[in-house]
Amino acid sequence: MTYQDFTLKARLSDRARVERQLLALGFTYIGLDEQRDTYFRVGQGKLKLRQGTIENLVTHYERRVDKAAEKTVVYVYDLNPSAQQIAALYAAHQVIGVVEKRRRIYRLGNVKIHLDTMAEGAEFLEIEVFDHSNTRPAPELEARCHEVLRSLEITVADLLPTGYFKSGC
Repeated sequence: MTYQDFTLKARLSDRARVERQLLALGFTYIGLDEQRDTYFRVGQGKLKLRQGTIENLVTHYERRVDKAAEKTVVYVYDLNPSAQQIAALYAAHQVIGVVEKRRRIYRLGNVKIHLDTMAEGAEFLEIEVFDHSNTRPAPELEARCHEVLRSLEITVADLLPTGYFKSGC
């Protein structure tokens, strides 16, 4: 797999302030994605089908903490899966959970920012620094992740480990 990323997730207490900061830092607003993430039982990591108005994918991944950021180990990353691929996923794996959210997506170079509003109203921020060619050193990606966190004035106390869906994955 020629893909690597580092992510940080945090509680979001003032979305409007963060959005202003993102625009001031030069991030581009990509759009609002209405997402439904379905998780399937697997022996290792997480297997997820994302169905959204912008992003659609099947991914099997594992996140490992590396100095507070999480390095993603990706086993499968298929963008825009076909109806046949989706049917095969449901036929081969047991569904263990679903997460629905509204995600505002911002991007600057190899950094994506997600501002997520969960179905129950809780808000979170995710910083994803990625390398689709797997040529950049991991410490560079991780440092950039922490740099963006500081520039958005998000405190370490607001950080959350490993994502929104935990049980059974």
